[in-house]
Amino acid sequence: MSIVVFYDIIFSMKIKAICPFFLIITLVLTSCVGQKQGVRSAGTTYTKESDYHYILASEAELRHDWEAALSHLNLALAEDPDSAYLKSELSQVYLAMDRIEDAIRNTEEVVERSPDYKPALSLLAQMYTSKKDFTKAGEIYEKLIEVEPDKIQYRIHLAYIYRLDQKKEKAIKTLEDAIAIEPFDTTARYYLGKIFMEDKEYEMAIEHLEKAVELNQTLWDGFYMLGIAHESVSNMEGAVSNYEKAIALNSRNTEIRKRLSTVYFKQGKIDKVIEQLSEIAEVEPDNLRVIGMLANIYVDGKEFGKAEEELRKVIASEPENINSRYLLGKILVTLKRYDEAEEQFNKLIELMPDNPDVFLSFGQMYYQIKEYEKAEAIFQEALTFAPDNGTLVFTLAVVYEKLERFDDMVTYLKKALEINPEHIEALNYLGYSYADRGIHLDEALELIKRAVALEPDRGYIRDSLGWVYYKKGMYSEALTEIKKAAEIEKEDPLILEHLGDVYIKLDDKGSALDAWNKSLEFHDKEKGLKERIEQKIKDVTQ
Repeated sequence: MSIVVFYDIIFSMKIKAICPFFLIITLVLTSCVGQKQGVRSAGTTYTKESDYHYILASEAELRHDWEAALSHLNLALAEDPDSAYLKSELSQVYLAMDRIEDAIRNTEEVVERSPDYKPALSLLAQMYTSKKDFTKAGEIYEKLIEVEPDKIQYRIHLAYIYRLDQKKEKAIKTLEDAIAIEPFDTTARYYLGKIFMEDKEYEMAIEHLEKAVELNQTLWDGFYMLGIAHESVSNMEGAVSNYEKAIALNSRNTEIRKRLSTVYFKQGKIDKVIEQLSEIAEVEPDNLRVIGMLANIYVDGKEFGKAEEELRKVIASEPENINSRYLLGKILVTLKRYDEAEEQFNKLIELMPDNPDVFLSFGQMYYQIKEYEKAEAIFQEALTFAPDNGTLVFTLAVVYEKLERFDDMVTYLKKALEINPEHIEALNYLGYSYADRGIHLDEALELIKRAVALEPDRGYIRDSLGWVYYKKGMYSEALTEIKKAAEIEKEDPLILEHLGDVYIKLDDKGSALDAWNKSLEFHDKEKGLKERIEQKIKDVTQ
């Protein structure tokens, strides 16, 4: 049974608050007798009064009544002042009361009187460790090893002290000594592997951790560290195997699942990533980050319904989560649920009235559904607080083109270029718009040449350059550029139409018809193109 399952069982039980008094006394007496036998065997005897107060002290400890426990232990010690055991118990009570200095002082007195009394030595070492007095703690553990050289727990504690004190080599040597005494001890091998992990010596860590989990196949954190070690040396299969074994032993540990989901993501196993994140979300229902990650993965996989479901969970828990609302708005646009998207964007504007990205996405939605006046209003509002946002300015220019407000379009395209002289889209859009109308052709040529210099492998920009040449009557140059464009964008119907137009000017009817017929294969991408091409073919073939 794993510790998590154990806790689940414990917390699901209704523990009775009242126990029979005689049962408590029986347990205490049994405990006391068992522990006192060891002390008496060393030649110590106890008075009845001492036993009585010790029992009352033990009962008080069960109630966490530390003042009463302290009082009864002192009364017991008044009867048996030389009892190392009672003095050590007194130190434990001091610790429970956060009287650390009293606990240390008292335990030091025990060790001074009984230098080989192991319970006091062990307690004192632990207290020195907690105070980061590693030198004294180390000396105590060395003493314990002298007293009981075959007890490897002391060596493991000493190795821990050495590690805390930055004495790595001593820590390793001490653990190796422990393994030499007990070759089948899991703990020593586990901590040796952990030291190598901390120092990023992953191959050595793997060697020792594999031995540890071989000896104890329920050591979930050993498998977990092995997973990290394998992941660190890019052995993803080894990482997955060990993370899965760790999860099988500790299924509710979300840190392991997060690691495993990361490896699955690297491997491109998105279904398994989703599976792990879903398990994490079940254990941590308030982990909005995990839910957000799930939503983004669903978006990437175009599972918009599932993404929406996860995002609405986040928003229900955190209504002002702007990232979730923003992504939900964009998803609703994709799903063509525009009224719901509008609701999300309006709420986002309330939450972030000066965020240009929100206004940009909101305006683009209106542009998509051809409500150009609403798009204009949104973009103009955004420009009141973000006048130098080149993307907003350019997108407004495109809206004006749709509204057939050519002069406004030109004004805003030029403004976009003032903000960013290397705005490729604005350079191309303005240059092509001039060329298509047959105006300002020299300026159009200069604008588009600048765009080509910035992005020489963009097919539609090459097409624009060719079209300017076409409008200027430079058909050979036009053919060169538009052929390059058609090689880059093989399924663009407008580029293929332009290619046919250039061939006609060069009296190559066969090539023109080939280009136009190819264009018709993709006519659904360009409204009105089919009718236009069919008329051109008809004119040439009649």
